[in-house]
Amino acid sequence: MVRFSQNLTLIVLFLGALFSCEKKIDRNPEFLPPFSIEIPKELEENQEAVAFIRSSEKTLNEFSDRIEELVYEGKDILNKDPESLTLGEKLTAGRLAVQFVTNSSQMTNEMQKVNRYIEKARSKGWDESQIAALKTVEQAMEDRLDQIEKKYGSYFKE
Repeated sequence: MVRFSQNLTLIVLFLGALFSCEKKIDRNPEFLPPFSIEIPKELEENQEAVAFIRSSEKTLNEFSDRIEELVYEGKDILNKDPESLTLGEKLTAGRLAVQFVTNSSQMTNEMQKVNRYIEKARSKGWDESQIAALKTVEQAMEDRLDQIEKKYGSYFKE
């Protein structure tokens, strides 16, 4: 009984430590609101398509938040004349540029993934209404990119 009590204590301590380490990060209220992709009626019964759309939605929101975080983090530097930047600011600007390019290429990869999924669905014989419904994911991504461009485009123009 003592051994069981010791094991139970260890398990409770482990779970307590695990849950106390889990930290929920609050979104910056100035960020664009999380994007939600409505599941088209034509795909509601297709669990594979629903899972794919939800996964794409999650990726889209993560991408959007990362871009906004980069702008938020670097807005003071991005608003300065490049000639007046200190060495440290130039290094920060370079890091931000690399992160921006990395995030943008990840979004490009996600859009290619959507296109491949649509082509795969077409080759599986999905009807055109289902294919058109899948294209809503692609349109949602384009809409969010337009929103980001509208909100932050001035930061990335030379």
